Amino acid sequence: MSGGVILVTGAAGLIGFSVAARLQAEGRGVIGMDMVAPAGPYDFPFIAADLSDVHKLYDALGRGVEGIIHCGAVSGPMLFLDNPHTIVESNLLGSANIFEAARVQGLRVVYCSSTSAYGDTPEGLELCTEDTALNAVDVYGATKAGGDILARAYAAQHGLDAVALRFSWVYGPRRTTDCLIREMLLAALRGEASHHAFGAAFARQYVYIEDVVDACIKAYDADGVAGRAFNITAGTRSSFDEIAEAVRTAVPGAEIVNQGSEGADLNHAPMDISAAKDALGYVPEWPLASGVAAYADWLRGQEGS
Repeated sequence: MSGGVILVTGAAGLIGFSVAARLQAEGRGVIGMDMVAPAGPYDFPFIAADLSDVHKLYDALGRGVEGIIHCGAVSGPMLFLDNPHTIVESNLLGSANIFEAARVQGLRVVYCSSTSAYGDTPEGLELCTEDTALNAVDVYGATKAGGDILARAYAAQHGLDAVALRFSWVYGPRRTTDCLIREMLLAALRGEASHHAFGAAFARQYVYIEDVVDACIKAYDADGVAGRAFNITAGTRSSFDEIAEAVRTAVPGAEIVNQGSEGADLNHAPMDISAAKDALGYVPEWPLASGVAAYADWLRGQEGS
């Protein structure tokens, strides 16, 4: 699908802003929507609205919108830890408003899900495919699993043209929530040591923001994917030492200390992205070293501005 105006929710956040900015740069029609305006300059039309405000949602859809890339709502398990009901309201009920409006108006929806929906994958699992059970272990993950299932249920029962993308750990410019790579880079750029508490078995499957944007737009444009879900990662699993080495390459002299105790983290088997490659034409173009170097350059620019 292509042409027409695309509504991007969460346009003040990491993924939503980057998707809206890319669409605008490519000359495609786009409207951004979020509770607050994006920080810093932006060129795309913007509507300030909460996902619970269906009147503003329908007003936005009445502006020539032909589809939605739904990046909005609470964006990580580290947020609203003392108010889980807010996560449920935003991520589940807000997404239900999006799906229902899209059903009524016959719009495509790309739903931004998360590997947090998988929770801890079973011990010994060699590869996490889209058929691996969703087994969230925190409220955030449960709401992403719920939205993921709801999108596909709307597709199965009501013919909604919806697709879900299960992103792994997204990093890059404009991220504001907890991020190990950003913590390492910022300390290194300040000439300070960074100390972390992760054991030898620690591993994460990071994906750079530009690859995530590619996946969102390819999913929006793809044919024959309604009702499906896709894993989206960079295709690699990185240890703490590999992450630290990428930072040291980007910022020579970076002092990074792993204190050796186990940090709290989900155990995720390697994510299979072959379905996204086959159905969406998604091929990650940002290996960890390149993404970390680009992120370091962006952070240097922010410090100098």
